Amino acid sequence: MVSTKAPQAPSSLVKLMNRRSSSRLCAAGFTLVELVVVIVILGILAAVAGPRFFNDRPFLERSYYEELVSALKYSQKLAVASGCSVRMQITAGTYVAQQQAASSGTCDTADSTWTTGVQLADGQMLSGTSPMGVGASPAVTIVFDALGQTDLAADQVINVGPYPLTVGAASGFVQAP
Repeated sequence: MVSTKAPQAPSSLVKLMNRRSSSRLCAAGFTLVELVVVIVILGILAAVAGPRFFNDRPFLERSYYEELVSALKYSQKLAVASGCSVRMQITAGTYVAQQQAASSGTCDTADSTWTTGVQLADGQMLSGTSPMGVGASPAVTIVFDALGQTDLAADQVINVGPYPLTVGAASGFVQAP
């Protein structure tokens, strides 16, 4: 005769399986000590690395440097294209480009007042102000003539933070590494 009763596992095996499933339930999650350690580590990382993420001075210095390089190059090209000298005044916190006044469609070389501001294609004047805490040194005035050359006696190095740019004395070439 065939037995219709299902085979049963030994009771010791059932107890072992119950113990394992109950230990899995207890192991889920983190202990309070583990959470405190992780929070302390994150706090230390935030205190050390946080200020580096919010220091934008290098970015401001680099952007003002690029702006100044572009303004110098534009001034030189405008002097060559128009045939009129362009004067670029650079101070610690500002720069401004001015052109000799035109008289009867030609440049008035006798004009020493430099009252005509250089106007960009969008109508704004070619001038700028450095961001807070960023400056250029030394203060210098550079005049580009109709050939793109400068009135400088020697090459002029202008620093914006750690970024140097050089304006060639004879050539007027603006070199920005």
